[in-house]
Amino acid sequence: MAFASPVLAQQVVAPDNAQAADDTGGSDTIVVSGSRIDRAGFIAPSPTTVIGEQAIEDRATVNIADIINEVPSFRRTNAPEAGGIGNQAINSPDLRGLGATRTLVLLDRMRLPSVNFPGATVAGATDLNLIPSALISRIDVVTGGASAAYGSGAIAGVLNLQMNTRLEGLKGNVQYGETKYGDAEDSFASLAGGLSFADGRGHIVVGGEYGNNEGTGLVNDLRAWGRANVASVSFGANRAANLPANLITDNVLWGTLTPGGLIANSAANPAALRNLQFVAGSGGAVTTAPFDVGLYQGQIGTRMVGGTNAADYQVLRAATERYSAAANATFEITDGMELWARGLYAQLNSENISAQIRAAQPGGTANFLSISRNNPYLQAALTPAQLALIPANGSLTIGYLGNDFGPPIIDTDSETYSLAGGLRGDGPGTWQWDLGVQYGRNKTIQDQSNTAITANFLNAINAITLNGQTVCASQAARDAGCQPINILGRASYSDAAYNYAFGTAHSEAVSTLLEASANASGELGNLWAGPVSAGFGFEYREETFVTAVDPISQAGAFNARAPRDFPKAGVSVTEAYVETIIPLLSEDWFTGSLEFNGAARATDYSTSGDVATWKAGLVWRPISAIMVRGTMSRDIRAPSLTELYTAAVTVVPRPTFADTRAAFAGQTSYQYDSVTGGNPGLKPEIGRTDSFGVVFTPGFLPGFNVSADYFDIKVKQAIGATGAATSLTNCIGSGTVDVTSPYCGLITFANNDPLAGRVLSVLSQNANFAQFQTRGIDFALNYVVPVTDFLTGEEARITLSSQATHVMEYRSTFDVSRTFPNGVNRAGQSGTIFGGTAGIPSWVANTTLAYRGSRLSANVQYRFISKGRFNNQFVGPDDPSYSPTLFNSISDNIVPARGYVNVGAAYNLGTDERKIEVYGTVNNLLNQAPPLPASGGGNAWYDLLGQTWRLGVRFEM
Repeated sequence: MAFASPVLAQQVVAPDNAQAADDTGGSDTIVVSGSRIDRAGFIAPSPTTVIGEQAIEDRATVNIADIINEVPSFRRTNAPEAGGIGNQAINSPDLRGLGATRTLVLLDRMRLPSVNFPGATVAGATDLNLIPSALISRIDVVTGGASAAYGSGAIAGVLNLQMNTRLEGLKGNVQYGETKYGDAEDSFASLAGGLSFADGRGHIVVGGEYGNNEGTGLVNDLRAWGRANVASVSFGANRAANLPANLITDNVLWGTLTPGGLIANSAANPAALRNLQFVAGSGGAVTTAPFDVGLYQGQIGTRMVGGTNAADYQVLRAATERYSAAANATFEITDGMELWARGLYAQLNSENISAQIRAAQPGGTANFLSISRNNPYLQAALTPAQLALIPANGSLTIGYLGNDFGPPIIDTDSETYSLAGGLRGDGPGTWQWDLGVQYGRNKTIQDQSNTAITANFLNAINAITLNGQTVCASQAARDAGCQPINILGRASYSDAAYNYAFGTAHSEAVSTLLEASANASGELGNLWAGPVSAGFGFEYREETFVTAVDPISQAGAFNARAPRDFPKAGVSVTEAYVETIIPLLSEDWFTGSLEFNGAARATDYSTSGDVATWKAGLVWRPISAIMVRGTMSRDIRAPSLTELYTAAVTVVPRPTFADTRAAFAGQTSYQYDSVTGGNPGLKPEIGRTDSFGVVFTPGFLPGFNVSADYFDIKVKQAIGATGAATSLTNCIGSGTVDVTSPYCGLITFANNDPLAGRVLSVLSQNANFAQFQTRGIDFALNYVVPVTDFLTGEEARITLSSQATHVMEYRSTFDVSRTFPNGVNRAGQSGTIFGGTAGIPSWVANTTLAYRGSRLSANVQYRFISKGRFNNQFVGPDDPSYSPTLFNSISDNIVPARGYVNVGAAYNLGTDERKIEVYGTVNNLLNQAPPLPASGGGNAWYDLLGQTWRLGVRFEM
């Protein structure tokens, strides 16, 4: 901005501000990210938030995604800090919470290759790990539909990253940080430099960075809130009268399985043996001991409340190692014509875990295990009296938690590169033009080691005594190399047994992007109120995707959801657009200035045909201090290759269904197949965005501006897959089948009988069935006050910046059901870990107060998330209609507000020309714990790590 302010982000409200944002070291060309037309003095009607280079430094940001996710209009959907096992550490921005695939990410107005993980059935998104933060001069966030200007994917808006292509000299940065608890140790270093050559006609910039975060441990036991084991559990209809349907409580542990094996409390086992667990003594001998049973065993899936058992695996942050580099070169061929080239390379390595063997149902990764009476390991662990209770040739049903083997380890290696280049120039007259071409490629390799091969593992634990030797019971398994495994008490096995029963799921996915574009913009002539500007362009794009997996994964033989082969598929896109700016009223008139900005784009997809997008907006300045702006647009997102062509896969483990139809009264739950996959018949999503806002920049208060912008986004034909449980609920409900419901068409019943036939399978295929709607208001305030530096007497400044987003409505058809025919408004819902549709807090605000002098700079930031509800579909005691008998009752539906204080300071030991700066930051200064429960992953709003500090040194010369 105009003062190189250290605030988090600012609204572009005046042309001089837009210009000054580039003064932080970017191009000397005025770039208006809300428009393809770069015209001095023009302000696009779409609200645009600018994050400057100074803000990136002040937050000691190691990844540009970190600072983007602090903007209130973003939801941290995909990020390492979101926590959870299986988190692959991708950093994809999610504007308005509509999904990362509906936020278009550009680098200097060009797309970047998407990252598609093997087995993903949803569209890949751009990973911000690709971009070295050292070379970013400015980040523009265009909040509002922008597909007419930039193409598919801009339903929620556009994130345009601008490289510092005019960097002169050398700059570097080294920093280290960790949490108060000594984990998530983070090392970071960057170096960038630029120089001119050929008497200033050429310029080259090169930069790179390295980041390494050690992540957190398997068990969240360093933090008090982690040791509390708070979770949400759900009861069935036959619960005790005083119990709500959903209970949030502490000390929630595994209740039907243990690391050494638990004899299940079921009719399948002798009564005297139920709830005995197998334990290993100090000498290694295995015996049984009573299991310390908590409350509600068998009523809440695999869980219980209280008692004693092994702690959960809770990874708060995956371990990551990241390399990225970029280079940009320009050369002025003639006056007004420039040749440019750019290269990017990034590699991200992450390590996380998947669920260990959880042999218990419902809710485990496999069924209860069956251990035969003839198993010599069982015979050795039981007393003769205990063994006598098992019928001849009978067996015990065992709940087993595979901690002795450890969890599967997911190693992900994602490598991306992009090469781009072209020509750009000026003339004739006011016209500017550019030609560009780009090729990008991402290759993601994923190895999930220590993963049980289901059939082999079951063969290995099914042991017998043969000729005095303990061997696998199956002759065919022995011929295939089976060696016995004893899981009772403490797992014991040979290397050969492990290699037979466990393996590594290997997969490789490759995505490519080829893009060519031609653009031109300039003035067509003058009208009564000023010059009419226009822009037009043509774009062509090809994308491909392919996945290859190992034979065991292809056969679906792992005890995990492993990907399948994805034969190479591609899509080509041809687009043309036109945009115009028409001044309707002159600023010299008593009416003030009024400008119209409109755009239209025609797009032809090889997979889904033609589609049109448009936008129209007005900017009115009745007086210099007030600006009124408004837009409406039609936007699209085309289906990705993964959404179109992913092969059908049966979910592992098979889900369980408690059938409420009369024909199944008194019967136990049973399992069915849930089948997911792509759909080649998908069409583009259609979005409609309306926005209206006011900006106030009073002349009597220099350096101050405030804005408020209302937004309303509707998405139709949204691509998604109905969950199997949702289809069953809406078709069968409480026992009365609605055969007219479209959800019933997704269910296959035995004998084609929806009244009395068992559910055999449920199709959860991608379809254009969903709708989204969100509306709210964005607020922004900025104030810059010049002051005298108290250390040097030179000019300094104090800045205040505040942003807030108030969401009034956030709905999707994923919540439409018999009970909620209009869906559920998820605005004001900020809870996690309940398995339902994610929500958005009613209010998110971010305020920064900063001082910047010639030597010393300091800043304090306050991030606020308003009080909300755990699940807006539930009814808690705070609601007058609450009753524990309700099917959607919950013990506590309130999520308290949270406020995080972050501080930073830096001191320049050098000069303005040769800066050597030592700096430090502390995030979550007050060590605020997140609202609980919070550790299951996908935590979009709250800090899981606690107080975190960073110290570093940076230089510029």
